[in-house]
Amino acid sequence: MQTKHSKFTNVFFVLLTVLLVASCADKEQEYTQLETCVNHYQAESYQVARKECEIAAEQGSSHAQWLMANLYRYELIKDGVDLDAAFNWYLRAAENGHIAAMREVGQAFMYGEGAIKDFEKAHTWLKKAAESRDTEAEFSVGVLFFEGWGRKKDIGAAISWFKRAASQDHNMSINNLAWIFATSKTAAYFKPKRAKIWIEKLDKKLNTNLTKTQDTLDENSSDGVDSKSKVELDNSSIFLDTKAAVMAANQDFEQAIKFQNQAIAQLPPETSEEQLNIFQQHLDHYLQGKDWRE
Repeated sequence: MQTKHSKFTNVFFVLLTVLLVASCADKEQEYTQLETCVNHYQAESYQVARKECEIAAEQGSSHAQWLMANLYRYELIKDGVDLDAAFNWYLRAAENGHIAAMREVGQAFMYGEGAIKDFEKAHTWLKKAAESRDTEAEFSVGVLFFEGWGRKKDIGAAISWFKRAASQDHNMSINNLAWIFATSKTAAYFKPKRAKIWIEKLDKKLNTNLTKTQDTLDENSSDGVDSKSKVELDNSSIFLDTKAAVMAANQDFEQAIKFQNQAIAQLPPETSEEQLNIFQQHLDHYLQGKDWRE
């Protein structure tokens, strides 16, 4: 004989089972939608991907929201580049816990791309990503402290964040550490020998990486080279500029002049007159037997 309590208990468990089954079905449908979204994105069927990814994104998938942002940011759909739409999707993904999206939101606030420049918000989002060991975010936090954007300029903090990113082989962070130790006007940070250690580490990495990249460029059109390789080539003049500064800090002006001339020669055609003048000022110092400080 069943009591009212046992009848209630049975009904409760039936309802709970129905809810669990429905929930699992929803999750399975959400996963299937995301899978379809990713498959079309990877197949470069971007118009179809947008339709499928938007459905998954509206269902709450942070990865689909991330892909939607990329579709708008990198002009992968016929609508063209839409930084505002990209930022909005990055923000949704970031609020949903997507680490790389947190970094993109932070950088959008840092540089005013798709969002109004706001260094406080840049610090907030970039630190969230950096605390999860996102290398680009660690580098960007270092830049914020180095430039004094949103916080008081703090070279010590910048060095700490650049070192975190450098420990993950981030080239520009290694470059910036060499630059700081070679050019700082603050005695505590002017360490020419340490600068040389960092630039030699970068030099060793780039000699291999840039050779591989150049081989790829020789074999394919520039569209066939991944973005990271393009960045390494575009930054080669910056790395050479730093190398020249390190040589000058170590009183090797012959090498400093050599590398600075190479840096100027490798500046991209679209380089501004202001940037060209800065590189030329560095060269003028080395020709006079002076190191560069800032």
